[in-house]
Amino acid sequence: MRKGARAAGCVLIAGDLSAGLGAPDGWIALLSDMSALPIVAAAGSVGTRGLALILLADVAVIGADAAWVGADVAALAELAVLRLGALNARRVLLAADPLSELCAIGHATRADAPLDTARSRAAALAPTGQRLRQGWRAARDLPAGEALTYAGWFNSISTKEAS
Repeated sequence: MRKGARAAGCVLIAGDLSAGLGAPDGWIALLSDMSALPIVAAAGSVGTRGLALILLADVAVIGADAAWVGADVAALAELAVLRLGALNARRVLLAADPLSELCAIGHATRADAPLDTARSRAAALAPTGQRLRQGWRAARDLPAGEALTYAGWFNSISTKEAS
C-alpha cells in the first residue's frame, strides 16, 4: 500500500467498515503520513475502525444508509483531536451519532451512492492530491514562515513540471 500511495494522487478506501479498532498495526501512521489523499466511502454499518478511517480521510463520503455500530470511541480521542481539533473532537466523540456529527462539522459529506461519489472526487483530486497533502503536512509540521517558503518552492517546481 505504501508503494502504491507514492504513485497515486489519491487512495480510495471502501468496503466493510463495521469492525472494531483492534490493534492498529501501523495502518494509522501509514494513512496519516502517506503522500496520497486518503478518500473513504462508508456505507452500511460503521464501527470503531471505520470511524478511525473516516477521521484519517481527507475526503470522507458517508452513505445515507450508514449507521454507527461502534462502541469504544475513547480509543479514538487522540486521533480525533489531531484531525479535528479539540472542540470538534469532543462534538464527534460525545455525539450519539458520530457520523452525522462529522457531516455537521464538514469533515464528511452524505451521499446516496457513497462509492460512486468517492470515485468521482478521487478522479477530480488525483492531479493535485499529493501537492495538497504535502502542503497540509508542511503547514502542520513547520513554523508558518518555513511552511510558506516551502509552498512557494513547491509551487515553483510544480509549475515548471506542468509546462
